[in-house]
Parts: sequence; structure tokens; C-alpha cells
Amino acid sequence: MHDTFASVALLLGLLLAAAWIGRWAATSLKLAPVVGELTMGVLAGNVGVLLGLPFATLLMHVTDAQHLLGLAIEHGIPLREAASQVFSARELEPGGAGTTIVEILARPDGLREAGTLVMAASIFSGLGVVLLMFAVGLESDVGEMLRVGPRASAVAVVGILVPFALGVVTGRVLLPDAGLAAHLFIGAALVATSVGITARVLRDLGKLRTDEARVILGAAVIDDVLGLVILAAVVGIVADGSVDAWRVGSIVGLSLALLGAILWLGDRFVRGLARWMHRRHPTDLRLHLPLLLCFLGAWAANLAGLATILGAFAMGLVLSERQFRFEGETHEDTVAKVVAPVEALFAPLFFVLVGMQVDLATFASARTLALAAVLVVVGFAGKLASGLVAGRTLDRLSVGIGMVPRGEVGLIFASLGKSMGVLDDALFSAIVAMIVVTTLVAPVALDRSLRRSASRTA
Repeated sequence: MHDTFASVALLLGLLLAAAWIGRWAATSLKLAPVVGELTMGVLAGNVGVLLGLPFATLLMHVTDAQHLLGLAIEHGIPLREAASQVFSARELEPGGAGTTIVEILARPDGLREAGTLVMAASIFSGLGVVLLMFAVGLESDVGEMLRVGPRASAVAVVGILVPFALGVVTGRVLLPDAGLAAHLFIGAALVATSVGITARVLRDLGKLRTDEARVILGAAVIDDVLGLVILAAVVGIVADGSVDAWRVGSIVGLSLALLGAILWLGDRFVRGLARWMHRRHPTDLRLHLPLLLCFLGAWAANLAGLATILGAFAMGLVLSERQFRFEGETHEDTVAKVVAPVEALFAPLFFVLVGMQVDLATFASARTLALAAVLVVVGFAGKLASGLVAGRTLDRLSVGIGMVPRGEVGLIFASLGKSMGVLDDALFSAIVAMIVVTTLVAPVALDRSLRRSASRTA
């Protein structure tokens, strides 16, 4: 009898092993643990593909695999026909990623096994980043976040407008024949910020309570909303030739309504719910209720068209120890300490899986490398510019570097451009290469920058 969960258990074990090895190697070299986790993901993914391991190919192209599975299972489209809608002609050549994935899915029970594996990876990754941002919210203070709100807003606006403008200009100069749609998608891919990576570095270094961290996290929240607005506008222009004002307005309105509701009503709601649950069954309340609220916040954010991590982060912000104080009870452990082991289990998996999506073969073409090099420079410059408006009392370089990683957010933007037929293989690979470099280099640079700043002020 074949147990479907067996392959999931094996995947979980391998990911945990890779994360542990990566953390050990990074800390031995006095680097942030997240750097080791990302690097181990890159090595595991590319070595696995080189060895012909099916799960490695699936996880490296997990977004495309999910799309293909959806077309094949939900819509009943034959595999090869569906693959032609998902992969480029180059990827469908013998030995290409698209061909390999189709062969995996065409095996007996291939659809079921691959679907289980891809779904498990998606769940592990999603749990990891949601729990990480919830834990970051627990260790942050709403009042302090609001205090740096104006500076965070300035950093976010500059961190959106400058990279977008630089991306469009770069596209027009280097790729004049690609068309306006491609230029707009280059700009859109450059505006993304993967706050999970930066938050992990700040947390590992014990810097979450600094003003720099508060500005970065506040700016990242605003950045996510503005990034979605930019993406909605770009998709509208590409698809219909005009901006969908209703879509743009609804994103902004729902974002403000959701975050406002969580921050203003959250404290009273949590306190009342905690009392109600405590009277009925107090056991493990400090674990179950926070996680319940974390997942509800993530779901509500998605319902509003936002990233799930924003809802989880906002829920973490409104939780406090006073909500869990009951007469006659004393607790040595805080809510953050109780939740920490769960977050420590899944958060590293997110970074390993992000690393596994990095295909080093994208660096093989000289043209792609040259274009990627320019995009990397533009990508760093655009986000570093945002640090200039953070204020003279802050380490502006650290703030700017903190906004640099694109991670999975940039990959989503680039994948959308590819699926719409706007980005060709070379341009898509160049954007992916830019995302890879910013994702891997920024944590190291932020680690060094924060240590430099601390030693200078000591």
C-alpha cells in the first residue's frame, strides 16, 4: 500500500536537513543564517536537477508546475497542450524543464504524486513566511511603528517610484524593440520587495527594535500595497490599453480598511476572545489563539487582495501579553516564546524553497548575463535611493539595503509577464537573474551594514 504522505514526509525531512546545514555553515562563516538557507536551497535545487531527480525539477519550476497541474486537472486539458500554454518553446525542447515536467506528470500516478509534492512545498513555504512575519509582528510595537510612519511612507514611495522609472528607462534604452508592455513589466518587477528575507536578517541580529527595522518593516507594508497598485495598472495597460481605476482604487481602499480594522479593533477583539476561550479550556491558549489569529489575518489579507504576510504581520502587531493575563495565573513564557518553536520549524523551509527556485542555467547566455548585470545595478540603485529619505538620524544605507531583496514577490511579477507573452525567454531569464542576485546578496550586505553601524556607534 502506497502512502501519499510518505513523499511529503521525505520532502520535509530533506528540507529541514538542508536548512540546518545551511544555518550551520553560515554561522560558522559569521554570516546571517538566512544566507546559508538560501544558498543550500540553490545548491540542492541545481544539483538535484543535474542528477535528474524529479522533485528538484518540480520545485525549481514550482510556479509553472502549479499552473500546468491546474490546467490538466481542473480544466482537463491534455498535458502537452497545457504545457504549450505554460512553457516557452525552448523549455519544451528535449531536456528542457517543460519537457521534463510533462514526462514526470505522464508517469503512472504522476499527476497525483507531483500534485501532492507541489502542494506540500507551497504549504510549507507559505506557512514559513506567514509564521515568520507573525513572529516579527509579535516582537514589534504598534506605537513605535506609527512613530516612524512618515519616514516609512517616504521610503516606500521612493522605493516604488525610482525603481519603476529606472526599469522603464532601462528597457527603452537597452531593448527599444521590446515594446512598452515589456518595459512596464521590467519596472514592475523592480518595485517588488521581499520583506521576509530582510525581517529574518533583522531578527537574527537582534535589530527588530531599532528605528531602522521599524522604518524598513513599515515601508515594506506600504510597498506591498503600492506594488500591487503598480502591477494592477501595468496589467490593465497591457491587457486593455488602459488603467482599471476601479481595480486600483479597490486595492488601496481594501488595504486601508483591513489594516485599519486589525490595528484599531484588534486589541479589544483579542482580549474578549482570550477571556471567552480561557473560561472554557485554558490549556495551550497562548499557542492556539495566537496561531488562530495569525492564520485568520493571513486569510483576510488574501480576501482583500493583499499578500497573506501583511495580515499575519498586522495580527502579530496587535497581540500583547496583557491580553493573556488572567487572575490567579502567572506565566514565565511570553506568547512570542511559545510560538517561536513552530515558527522555527517552518520559516527556514521558506528560504530553502526560495533558493531551490533559482536556476543557475539562466546565467549561461552572455546576452542574458549582460542584461541581468544592468538590471542588478538598477535594482540595487533604485532601492538604495529609498534609504536617502529615511532621515539623518538613521543608518540610511541599511534602510536602503533592507528594501533590496526581491525574492518570491519579484518572481511572481516576472512570471505574470511571461504568462501574458510580454517577456521573452532572454528578458525573463535576465529578470530572474536580477531577482536571484538581489535575494542572495542583500542579506549579506545588510548583515555587514548593520554590524558596521553598530560598531561605529558603540
